[in-house]
Amino acid sequence: MKLNYFAYLLMLPLLVSSCSKSNDETIIPEEPQPKESIYLFLKEDLIDFKVYKGSLNGGIEVSKTEKPESFWNPYKLIDLKYDTLIVRNDSIFERPEKYEKNNFRFRVSNDTIYQWNRYAEFWALYGLKKDDIIEHYVSFYSFQKATPPYLFAENGHNDGLVDSTRYFGTNEYVFKSPKNMISVDDLATWYNTKHVFKKLTTDPK
Repeated sequence: MKLNYFAYLLMLPLLVSSCSKSNDETIIPEEPQPKESIYLFLKEDLIDFKVYKGSLNGGIEVSKTEKPESFWNPYKLIDLKYDTLIVRNDSIFERPEKYEKNNFRFRVSNDTIYQWNRYAEFWALYGLKKDDIIEHYVSFYSFQKATPPYLFAENGHNDGLVDSTRYFGTNEYVFKSPKNMISVDDLATWYNTKHVFKKLTTDPK
């Protein structure tokens, strides 16, 4: 009996240590896998293309006789084209990836997609989401205002849309209206397109 009692006393610290280690172990739950959807490029559609050129009598719309390639390099016209959009939870990844901004947070409000501009910290227009379709808006713009000896000009492209309010308004750097485009060097043009992507319903092979 004494031997059994002493053996029990010797085993007790080991049992307590073992139980303590068992109780200290915490089970880390597995992180849920992000929900992922893949959208493939389907087509490109024209939204609008407007061109106003200055004259001594004011700006004249010449949209029907001009082409986008006259104002933007053909390589620039395809710079914002992607073949795949990968949507994971609240993020969109544009592929092929060209810039840091091709991976961004997004939110949807009344079918409109907004992307988070990490540089200026605001929600910018990206496009529309309709069932299994995503429409990505792409805009191109070019502008010249001649006030000799100065010339204010810009030319570029971006996500979202451009309309007449960009160049016709109360800002001193733009025209109040096409009537104020009284120099032959004056120009205001914009080109809006949408890139349509369709959700992939089966795994690509």
